[in-house]
Amino acid sequence: MTARWKSLPLRLRLFISFGTVLALAMLLALYLQARTHSQARLDNLLNVELPAQVEGLANRINLRLSPALAVSEGLANSYFIEQWVQNGFPDAQQPDIARYLERLMHQLDTELLFIAAQAQGRSVYFQYRDGEFLQRPLQRSGGDDDWYYQFIDSNVGHNLNLDSDNFSPEEAFVFVNFRGDENAANGLPVVVAGAGLNLSRMAQLIKDYRLGETGRASILSAEGAFLITSNETNISELQAQETDTLLRPDSELRVREIERDGQRYFVTTRWLPELQRFLMVEVSKEEYTTSIRDRFLTSIELGLLILIAGLILLYPLTGSLIRPLTRFQRQLKEITHSLDLSRRVETDDRAELGDLADQTNQLLERLSRAIAAVSTNALALTQVADRLAQTAGLSGIQGGDIRHEANQTMAASVEEMASSVAEITSTMEELSTSSTQIADHSQSVVDVANQTLERSRKGSTAMQLLQAKMQDIRSDSEQSLTEIMTLGAKSKQISKVMELINTLAAQTKLIAFNAALEASSAGESGRRFSVVANEIRRLADSVTDSTHEIEGHTDDIQQAINRLVVASEKGATSIEQGVEASISTTQDLEAVLKAASQTSSAAQQISLSTQQQKTASNQVVIALRDIDTASARNAHSVRSITEISQDMVLMSAELNALVQEFTLDQQHEPAPQHHKQRPS
Repeated sequence: MTARWKSLPLRLRLFISFGTVLALAMLLALYLQARTHSQARLDNLLNVELPAQVEGLANRINLRLSPALAVSEGLANSYFIEQWVQNGFPDAQQPDIARYLERLMHQLDTELLFIAAQAQGRSVYFQYRDGEFLQRPLQRSGGDDDWYYQFIDSNVGHNLNLDSDNFSPEEAFVFVNFRGDENAANGLPVVVAGAGLNLSRMAQLIKDYRLGETGRASILSAEGAFLITSNETNISELQAQETDTLLRPDSELRVREIERDGQRYFVTTRWLPELQRFLMVEVSKEEYTTSIRDRFLTSIELGLLILIAGLILLYPLTGSLIRPLTRFQRQLKEITHSLDLSRRVETDDRAELGDLADQTNQLLERLSRAIAAVSTNALALTQVADRLAQTAGLSGIQGGDIRHEANQTMAASVEEMASSVAEITSTMEELSTSSTQIADHSQSVVDVANQTLERSRKGSTAMQLLQAKMQDIRSDSEQSLTEIMTLGAKSKQISKVMELINTLAAQTKLIAFNAALEASSAGESGRRFSVVANEIRRLADSVTDSTHEIEGHTDDIQQAINRLVVASEKGATSIEQGVEASISTTQDLEAVLKAASQTSSAAQQISLSTQQQKTASNQVVIALRDIDTASARNAHSVRSITEISQDMVLMSAELNALVQEFTLDQQHEPAPQHHKQRPS
């Protein structure tokens, strides 16, 4: 591929290079722009648009619920309703109650109001709807009125209950339950009242919600069950991990990315405290990325048009750029074909190409001078080759006898030197073998010394650890002795307290005796007081007996503490002796460790010296072998000098002929010289 590229014309290579760089730069700019725009769109969606949409929808839902909450709270705490309930629900006041509820319904624009009341042992449920005032007894826990008992057990002020109308089970409502401030005799609220909102109105608000093409809203229970959703929603249930991250009853907005059926969705949730439900809004990520991708493709199309226009302008521009270079190439080609070193390259360019022409002309000038010098020295080279052959005495110029004598003399010298080198090499190899054995034994000594040093270090470390443990035991023993002494002092304080209690018991007993005397002198009226005095005296006797028993136990404790003190002091003395012995042993081990370290160092030094001696012997053997090889090569080199000198004569003749092909300046042409070529 590289060879194919280098074979293309320079104009085409420039055009392709500039076009590729321009295309890559444009595509990179478009990609960075699209990515930045995509990230900005997603950030705006996640941080601004989606939270604003959720807040707006939550405010609309709260606006729908606020009147119902206000009316339900007013109904639950109405003094008029409380009085009617506490009076036992008189039938005579029911028309007034109905008119009151009718006014509240007009204010709220709801379909029904309800009252769950407790009075005089009765639990009654009232409902006002379409001008009818209905009533029935509240069922016990476990029936259809479990919502009532769950609400009053929750101790919250209000909640919303999704249930069916008890009088019209086929219709679903959201009941706003409010607790009154007054409680009945059974502890239940006197009044629990509220309004029933038609679920279809709130569901329509959720179903009509749209955000873009795919944005939908849903209402979820506190447990994550979908209560109200649009038919076009893509997310109909949440997984366990998604429920943990999205559904938390606080005011924080949470945005997560969820995958369903290969599609990615942004989901945000918000807790609605008034509704006590979660509001969830989902938006397809693909909807936003598709618009960004379409815009990116449009930008690419426009960029390609601009790129084509740029390439059309670039092609003639590259031609004008390389025109001076083409003219320069043509002139240099003519000089190469003609070998006329007197010609020079001409160009009107004053930049890099002009500098290149100057450098080329200088090169032609220097080449002309060099060729002239080569032509002048070609004959001198031939003469030097002849003298070299004569000096070697191997070319045959002086006759065959001289050549044979020289060859025999040099071969004998080389063989004698090779024999001496071989004997020295054999001796050095024996010495190298001995050095290797010594080095191996010294390494064994080093290994033993290192093992001794390592075991000494382990023993020193173990003894230091033992010494530290003995110090810890001594500290614990001293602390235990201190605590035992403190316990003895505390037991003595207990004895003093017992003496005080005995004194108080004796005084109490004396007071009880005096009280008994006073009671007996009081006659019949003091009999009860006499009984109390006798009980106090018995109590004082019991306290005295208990204190005596406690004093006995305290004496036993003090005796045990004294024994513990004696034992602890003996233990402390033994521990101190153990600490001193461990310190002495540690010092001895440190001395052994120091000696082992010195032994290991000395063994390592011996091993290092023997290794160096072994290496030196090997190097000497190798050097001697190299000398032996060089001796053989010298003999071969001497025999090759004649052939080399004859080749030099032939090469000088060929060089002379080659120089004659160049056309040189007149001032550099060498004077014609003639020489006789030696026959090969």
